[in-house]
Amino acid sequence: MNTILNDTSPFQLGLITLISATVFTIIWALDSKTHGKLVKIDVTDKELQTHRNILVASFLMEFSLVLMYWNQWLALTLFIASFVTRIVHEFIDELHFHTDRCSIYESRLHLGMWISILTKTSAMFIWGFFMQYDGILELPIFMYLWAVIIFLTMSYISLIEWKR
Repeated sequence: MNTILNDTSPFQLGLITLISATVFTIIWALDSKTHGKLVKIDVTDKELQTHRNILVASFLMEFSLVLMYWNQWLALTLFIASFVTRIVHEFIDELHFHTDRCSIYESRLHLGMWISILTKTSAMFIWGFFMQYDGILELPIFMYLWAVIIFLTMSYISLIEWKR
């Protein structure tokens, strides 16, 4: 495993993280637009609460991934707890609220969201936990700008989803 980690550059890990985060953000924006249409018709308060639980657990999970830069062992406990909580609430959301209601389009959006966010989370976990983000400060400036755009866009979508 050390050979694989040593052969993977910070640029590659950053690129995997940014590409998968971008794909997730685009698909999430489309899903959020779909929610905007459904919220007046077929989205219950319980489903909205489940979405808010997912947002809180996601925020804590992202915080734990950032914390790995300074202390990966301390961050690991928060990561595991928030990751499991997020996944459980995602399953509740999918199996309880979405299975019967979702169109093929919305189901495919959810599939794309799951794959892209788990890809991003895995890349960040590997880079953060095993390498403490070694090389992150040497990345090209465009990657930092890209990350800021993704962060701001995800924050905006989160705010919209929270207020529903």
